[in-house]
Amino acid sequence: MGPTDPSWLFRQGELILGPLPAAKIVEKIYSHELDAKSEVQAMGSGRFQRLAEIDIFKVHLAKADAKKRVDHVARTTEASANKKRNMAIGITAGVLLAIGLGVVVVGNYLAVHTPGKSSEELAYGDLISVEAPTISRAKRSGNDEELVDYPGLGGPRKPTAVAVKDRPDGPGRPSGPSPGKQKLNTETDNDGLQMAKFDQGTINTVVKAHQRTLFPCLAQINKPGQMQKIPIEFVIGNNGHVSKVWVDHPDYKSGTLPECLLKELQKWPFKNYEGEQATVSLSFNIGKAG
Repeated sequence: MGPTDPSWLFRQGELILGPLPAAKIVEKIYSHELDAKSEVQAMGSGRFQRLAEIDIFKVHLAKADAKKRVDHVARTTEASANKKRNMAIGITAGVLLAIGLGVVVVGNYLAVHTPGKSSEELAYGDLISVEAPTISRAKRSGNDEELVDYPGLGGPRKPTAVAVKDRPDGPGRPSGPSPGKQKLNTETDNDGLQMAKFDQGTINTVVKAHQRTLFPCLAQINKPGQMQKIPIEFVIGNNGHVSKVWVDHPDYKSGTLPECLLKELQKWPFKNYEGEQATVSLSFNIGKAG
């Protein structure tokens, strides 16, 4: 197709368009605007012919047709690949969702059904441990500072107490029989006097069942890389409510720790009892050395 090539008219529906140089007819063949059945007319020839009948366009028609088939295969392959990818993404998301739900279900099951494992122990079990409790009776004195005298860090001393206000049924109320109270055994003190004895077994059961509820309070004072031993002692009033708590550690005698402990201890369901009031000693180990 040189500079002497004729111009061409072409039919599009009922319209006759042009004239166009042969190169523009070729462009329309590759863009699929014209195909083998399209009719064109060389200017001056006086008749229309199908493109497939004209030699100069036959090669271009074949190339355009081959390109069309290649493009179709490429589009089909890409669509199939996209479909497979989307399916794989959907399957992966479904598997991850199933695994996540399984973890939640198993976690909830273990939290509820793991023997001896409370939510506090599951959360703080690697951080806090507690030693066996010691239960004894408080000394008979109206002075809070002399209610208990026991060896702490650095030798015997009287620890600071956090206490609730005295109530008629609290630590200072008179002893004596009352209906509906737990029946107690008696023991003889050093003066030969008979006194009511609290039920250590019942108290010990409550302590063991609820001691882990103190873990959140104790976790607040954890110091990374350092082990701390925190002894505490608390008094159980005759009405079954904890009335005082001591923290036998120089850094935590007052402040948020004893206040937090007292708040939790007052929720423990001890039974009413008569006579000498009970004190409970607990010792907690917090953190890991190094």
